[in-house]
Amino acid sequence: MFNPHNYQNCMFIACSSGVGSSKLHDVGYNVSAAVEILPERYLLHRAIYDRQDACKTCLFDFAKHIPELVDLYVERHLRGILFTLPCQPFSLAGGQHLGDYETWLFLAALELCQAIAKRKDAVLDFTFWENAPYFISPNQDKIITDRLNGATILQHITMIMNSLGHDVNASKINACHYGTAQSRERGIVLTQRGRRWEFPAPDEKDLVIRDVIGNGKFITLESNQFDPNSEFHRIGYINPLQAECIRHTATGCAAINNPPPYKFVNIDGSLCQGSHIGVAGRNDWDKPAHTIIQGSDSLCGDWTLHPGNLQPDGTYDNARYFSVAEIFALSGVDKRFTDAIPPWARKNDKLLREICGEALLPNLVNRIFANR
Repeated sequence: MFNPHNYQNCMFIACSSGVGSSKLHDVGYNVSAAVEILPERYLLHRAIYDRQDACKTCLFDFAKHIPELVDLYVERHLRGILFTLPCQPFSLAGGQHLGDYETWLFLAALELCQAIAKRKDAVLDFTFWENAPYFISPNQDKIITDRLNGATILQHITMIMNSLGHDVNASKINACHYGTAQSRERGIVLTQRGRRWEFPAPDEKDLVIRDVIGNGKFITLESNQFDPNSEFHRIGYINPLQAECIRHTATGCAAINNPPPYKFVNIDGSLCQGSHIGVAGRNDWDKPAHTIIQGSDSLCGDWTLHPGNLQPDGTYDNARYFSVAEIFALSGVDKRFTDAIPPWARKNDKLLREICGEALLPNLVNRIFANR
């Protein structure tokens, strides 16, 4: 049964099925309360984590249930909160749509922190915030600063959390410098009551794709061997014409670099979206993977393709996307998480790709929390 004294217990808001928190037990933390607004992600998190009362997962918009969450925080003997609020308003890759409802969820997050701090039977020791780098930028659009009386988001968070006795430390960091074979830049804010929570030192050498899935292997918890029969080694469909173009795309290059007649073109012969840098792009074996997106089985997403290997005829094999198993490996997801995925979700590639494309990356999370 749930024992609040075994770990430093925390709440996870917008948990993306718990990919990012999947290794926190290793460094002495437990997500014992979580909130998700999307039903499938909620059901997956609940199936993996809500066993033997280890976690209470809620399905709702957290901004509309703050009193309920404060009560849950007290009931579960929690010490801190992880916020991974939707990044779409702030992400340049996602089109950046500032000013919509999701833009202002950080204000609700601060309201939750303030409400907890007012409770005499609660202690808020720390908060962890993760978002697109723009979230902590010192130069933000007027739509932000006008509402915050001239302040940026980070300045506003700092003001509120300082008033609660928290030191605030923020930095833009890349997951590829912290034991993950994926380049993913994020804006991270760490707050801690009474003292500074420092960021960990980066690795001397980045993990690269070859380290993780080279020579037909991917890293699991128990071994470094790739299982060719893995049920998650499934690859999205690519039609034969597209595959032929991809076979002429070199490792580390995109379709725009292909020789004629193997460029992506429209029916009338004009260059199509595949003519843009990064679209239908093969990753490089000796670099971290480009940021893995929700649509990691889409040619329209930048750099979604397997690196491939040069063949004697001058073409490249593996004219395909990364498989789901490879996405897990390149995100740092281990066997404990994949083994716990329930039967109804194991073949839902759309869901599994989406949660990896939006989640915190667990090795980065563990390095930060181990440094607290």
